[in-house]
This record gives sequence, C-alpha cells and structure tokens, in this order.
Amino acid sequence: MLMNENIKRYDLHKDDYSKLHFEVNAARPYYEKNKVHASVPHRHSFYQVIWFQTAGRHYVDYQVIEHPEQTVFFINKNQIHHFCTDASNEGYLFHFNDLFIDRFNNGMMERFSTSIFNEIGSSYVTLTPSDSKKIGLITSFIESEILFKDTHYREQVYHFFQNILFQIERLRQRESNISLDTAEDYQLAANFKKLITSQIDVFYPIDDYANKLGTNAKTLTLASKKFLLDTPANVIKAQKLLEAKRMLSNQRISIKEVAYGLGFDDPTYFTKYFKKGTGLTPKEFQKKLK
Repeated sequence: MLMNENIKRYDLHKDDYSKLHFEVNAARPYYEKNKVHASVPHRHSFYQVIWFQTAGRHYVDYQVIEHPEQTVFFINKNQIHHFCTDASNEGYLFHFNDLFIDRFNNGMMERFSTSIFNEIGSSYVTLTPSDSKKIGLITSFIESEILFKDTHYREQVYHFFQNILFQIERLRQRESNISLDTAEDYQLAANFKKLITSQIDVFYPIDDYANKLGTNAKTLTLASKKFLLDTPANVIKAQKLLEAKRMLSNQRISIKEVAYGLGFDDPTYFTKYFKKGTGLTPKEFQKKLK
C-alpha cells in the first residue's frame, strides 16, 4: 500500500467560530473530488458519520472492513481511515466538531462520545428499511436548511442531526442488547477506554485507573471483559500498540519520539514491546507502509 510520508490530519472550520462546524455531503461526489487524499490513510480532528447505502469496504485503523448495504460508520476523532477505491462509496458524509453539538446543548457530546464514538465493538450499525427511510428524510431536511439558511437554520440543523445520532445510539443499543443510558458497566468500560486514550503517555497500575474512574479493580475488570472482551491490562496494551501504529505512520517521527510519547523510558524496551505485540519491529512496520 502506498502512503504519504506523513499521515495527514484534517480540520473542520478550525478556529473560525462564524462557521457552523458541521457539513453534510453526498459521499460519492465528495470522494471523487477528494480522491487523492480520501483514498489514502488520514485522520481528522473532528467526528465523522458515514452512511453507506451500498455494500462495500472501508478502511479503519489498519483493517479493511467489509460491510453490507445500508450501514452507518462512526469515525472517532484521530482514528485513521480511508475510502477503498474498489467500493462504490454511495451515501452521505456528516462531519462535525464538539462545538456544533455543545453549542446548543452543553455536555451532549460527552454522551455521544460514550455511546457512539467509543471505539468499542463494531465500527458500524446496519439500518433497517424503516431506519434508512427515516434517516434519508432527516438528511433531506438538513440539506434544505443549509441551502436556504433561513431564520434559526443552525438550531434546526442541530436538532435534525441530533435525531440521527439518537437513532444510531438506539441501533447500537439494539445490536448489543443493552441500555446505553442505564448500563453502568458499559459506561465504565467506555470511560476506561477514553481514559487510556487521554493519558496514553503514562503507565498506571490497574488500581490507579480504577480509582480515577471511581471504582475498584475487580469491577473495572468485569466491565472490561464484558464490553472490551479482554482484561484491563490487555486493553491498555492494545490501545498503546494502536497509538504506536498511528504515530509510526508519520515517517518523520523517530522511534525514540514515539517511545517517549507513549510513556516508555527506554526506546529499546518499546521496540521489544511493539514486536511482541505485532510481530514486527517499529522499523519493519514503517517499511511495510511505504
């Protein structure tokens, strides 16, 4: 696979607060227009929801995912992904920042980051014909509001899109057979995953993670095994290795910088840690990306 020397990171409206910090685009035209960049691994500083109306393939965090028709992917901030050139990529793209959600309902993005953008389980949900019809209708309302920009159109776009996010949340709940609102162990697992990511540059004992989450190691272990399908120690290791791959994809960053950035005092130990987890040394991994 050919890659740029540096994994590109794209922003949405960045610090321009006059903008909506939300976009909706037809996926196929958007892909064709941005094919050079969209078909190679990249990451975003914003959230992305991709509604694929036809079956195909999509690349997320070093894995090509085969998906059926009428599926909705939810790409978290800083996840590496790209569109596959052999897929039709028909559907819609929704891009948005935390600012767009929290501007109209402060703290709501915290909910969606726990229930949807948590990188737990599958990267997508599958829509029923009824779901597809509903989301299609809401999408047309959003497009109309953005096109005409009538009075209070920003609020209208927000409320329409929030309905789509609630629908995705409902589908995730249906597929996992749990209530995302009331399942404390699920929320604990999601918060554990977020805590690891936010403090990826340090190593903590499991008891310290548990204390930071207001629980104990036994309860954290049970939630981790149930929803993350592994022990806390292995979840931490998997997240460290994933972030190492993301960092190593930038060929300009030295292996020493990656090691220190992930909390390793000794780059040599990081190399052994990475090889034990992936079967490749960091240098070998970088060569495979060229």
